[in-house]
Amino acid sequence: MPLDGQQLRQVMRRWATGITVVTTRADGQPHGITVNSFTSLSLEPTLCLICIDKRARTHAAIRSAGGFVVNLLATGQEDLSQRFSGRRPDLVEPFLGLALTEAPSGAPVFADVLGFLDCSLHAEVEGGDHTIFVGRVEHADADATDRLPLVFFGGRYRTLGAVPE
Repeated sequence: MPLDGQQLRQVMRRWATGITVVTTRADGQPHGITVNSFTSLSLEPTLCLICIDKRARTHAAIRSAGGFVVNLLATGQEDLSQRFSGRRPDLVEPFLGLALTEAPSGAPVFADVLGFLDCSLHAEVEGGDHTIFVGRVEHADADATDRLPLVFFGGRYRTLGAVPE
């Protein structure tokens, strides 16, 4: 008998992931979505990938914009993750009131993230109910501090121990 989606979800809850918010700007409007299915893919060329549900509004915006920014969240940025996860229907304008800058592409970058990757759309791969967007990293920047990443495990946010010296 094939595995169903809920069984897969239960097993995947045992895998710790970092949390990102992927942003883009399409038709002059900012869009964002919380994503934990993100990874680097290649150093030559510089590629990373994200997986986005085809039903998400940001899915169409990424295609329209031809790119995206991956914002790497730090411990203490749970509110940012929640704002863009779809679990805050009370927020009509999730970007309102946030400290933002712009990546060279024009997509939003959140203040105080651990780093960001500004990507042009390199390829799309069908992945069931998601699309795998492969981005060519055109620009990137990282925070110089030793702050820790926001981690998700077992259905909730977690904190790593201290960074070894």
